[in-house]
Amino acid sequence: MTSARRPPRRRLGFSLLELLVALAISAMLLTAALVALDASFRAYRRTTEEASTHVVARLAMHRLLALIRTGVDFGPLPASPLDEELESDVLEVLTPEGQWVIIRWDPEGERLLLAVDDGDGAGENRVLLGGVEVHAQPDGTPIAPFRLMYEDGWKVRRVTVDLAIRPDDDRTSAVRHEAMTPIRLVGSASPRSIDP
Repeated sequence: MTSARRPPRRRLGFSLLELLVALAISAMLLTAALVALDASFRAYRRTTEEASTHVVARLAMHRLLALIRTGVDFGPLPASPLDEELESDVLEVLTPEGQWVIIRWDPEGERLLLAVDDGDGAGENRVLLGGVEVHAQPDGTPIAPFRLMYEDGWKVRRVTVDLAIRPDDDRTSAVRHEAMTPIRLVGSASPRSIDP
């Protein structure tokens, strides 16, 4: 009698080891993809913050230069009439309407403050621009945000505004902890002569 031999059984499915290897490879690929996605989101947020800060700072600089061009009188005056240049943290501009506009840099708050005085001394400080940092020359000497150049000791010939603004619009974001390069804006203007 011949015995019928059964054909060998074929295995269906994967072994436990094969499943674990496949899961480990999938986890590594997903982790790499998520790290790349997170890096792209951070780069996007940084770029939008820098662009937004740059636009706001340029608008503030444009307004400051327009105020200087239309200004009638300026302050502070130099200590000596022989001084032709004065660096200051404050810029005072008398408008043609007779209002004193005082722009003051607050280093502790890292901001530019604006006050309008109608002559009654009741000018209220408002924040013109935030994130204005101290910046220095290569030798370490700090640069004041306003440089006034005089002629004849009292007449302003040119005003230069030099600002370094930290791009940080969204203070709650994780990007805040990364080192962001300050945006430096420098503008210069001369007052227009209003004499006939």
